[in-house]
Amino acid sequence: MKMLSENAKVLLLGLLVVFLHGCSSMKESDYVPKSPETLSEWLVEGSFELKTGGNKSESHFYFKQIDENYELAILGDDPVGKPKALISGNIYEPGSEKLDVISGYEAEKVAQQLKSVMRAGDLSYWVRGLPATANAQVEQQGTNLAKKIQENGWKIYYHDFMSVTGNYKLPAHIKFNGDDKSLRMDLVRAETGYLTNPCGQNLSEDEINASVEQVGEGDVVTTLVPRDGTAPLPRWIDEADFCKQLLKIHGDELPDSRVGLYGPDSMMWRLSGMALPGSFGAGRSLLLQVAHPWVTAGIDEHSVVRNDPLGRARRTFYHILSVTYGSMPQVMASANQVRDIHEEIEGHLPEESGAFERGSEYRANEINAMIWVHATLWETIVHMYEKMEEPLTQQEKDRFYEETKLFAMLFGIPEQALPADWNEFMEYNRAMWNSPQLTVTPAAMQLKKDLFKPQSIWMIFPMWGQEIITSAELPPRIREEYDMKYGWWQKMNYAWMRAGAWTLGALLPKDMERQAVYHEAMARLEGEKLGGVNQFFIEAFFDKERLVN
Repeated sequence: MKMLSENAKVLLLGLLVVFLHGCSSMKESDYVPKSPETLSEWLVEGSFELKTGGNKSESHFYFKQIDENYELAILGDDPVGKPKALISGNIYEPGSEKLDVISGYEAEKVAQQLKSVMRAGDLSYWVRGLPATANAQVEQQGTNLAKKIQENGWKIYYHDFMSVTGNYKLPAHIKFNGDDKSLRMDLVRAETGYLTNPCGQNLSEDEINASVEQVGEGDVVTTLVPRDGTAPLPRWIDEADFCKQLLKIHGDELPDSRVGLYGPDSMMWRLSGMALPGSFGAGRSLLLQVAHPWVTAGIDEHSVVRNDPLGRARRTFYHILSVTYGSMPQVMASANQVRDIHEEIEGHLPEESGAFERGSEYRANEINAMIWVHATLWETIVHMYEKMEEPLTQQEKDRFYEETKLFAMLFGIPEQALPADWNEFMEYNRAMWNSPQLTVTPAAMQLKKDLFKPQSIWMIFPMWGQEIITSAELPPRIREEYDMKYGWWQKMNYAWMRAGAWTLGALLPKDMERQAVYHEAMARLEGEKLGGVNQFFIEAFFDKERLVN
């Protein structure tokens, strides 16, 4: 029996590889990395081994720079520990460099040894693959990718690079050789912005403070879903509104920067970390979103989704996962990027669509529409988690919903504009399912067809299965408007799919119950780099080396 179980696991892993081979047909083009010289606030983490005059020192470290000021922290044996010694200074003032010992003779010894062979300010350039002076000899191995730098008595070799947030590639492995001295640096992760200010806009404090939160009149559900079936009054989100909400989050007592918005003890990580509920609910969430005519028009007129529907879905979930599992700088970077993308999405409805008149204005950065997109994600996660995993208590649902409010605020939605608790949130969802605000237009119908159209032979079965799952889980009225069948044939197939999913969960290794991005976030918390099968999954589906580490 044990041998059968082990063979079954091997077979299932093989099937997953075949599926991910199909996903690889969604790959994006290679990109030209930005010059790391453009970074104004950034951080890298890793470890180093220094040899000088027969002595050897080892330590974990981080190097952080804000504008022209930098600090190199000696962490000792703990990759995520507090600094034991700090070397700080100004890159434009070589004489400003100083050493502060916080705890431990060993840390002081390591810092002194490092200071004896190089100025930490030069590392500001070298750890980014840049020369520190105009006299350096530089060899390149690609655009903005150094191969070798020779200066200040060092020959510096770059053996590998890591892709990080913002389309940068920073060195991952660096070897320094000099006379009777050598240094090896292994870099694990990096932050490339938003270390001090969550807002990417150049707004003054007065402009932000002048922003008035648009919370509507009367009770929240009636404001969002008027009882007479008309469309709600638009409430546009401008730059000041957006930044005001980000500053609230950034200023509140949240987990530290490394942990991010939620963390491993949150309901958000518990529910969204499980692989099966998320994969079973993806189609349901997306079709509920595009049943809203504003969302459909925004996608249809401003997106390449018609030619690449799975690519659009992948980019959507990239940002959702970045906000859910990323560090605080990554969370803020993703929020600003989505905001900038949404700012370009505006227009007028080409036809009358349910509650919305022909020619009425739509914008992506609008409170009512964004709350609906927000709602489809979290209601679907709970809906599928309870079906695939276990029932949740009322207290757990309320706690989860409170956590989702932070996510909404990241896109400029004020907390007062949201339903107050889980019960009111579900009242809002049910009202929307029965409201003419959700109307499947011809454009939405075409988007549905494109979504389930396989992009390669490897995707025929997964897309067929996803369509049946989605049909089963959509609210009946919405399913009928999409003209999706759910008769005995679909019910029979859905039954064995769910049974197969439960079997899969029982047979797969325990650490594969949770999705790969969850494991990547856990690796970040431990100061490690993700590897193995989870790294393979991320690269296969997202065509990115890393998402949240």
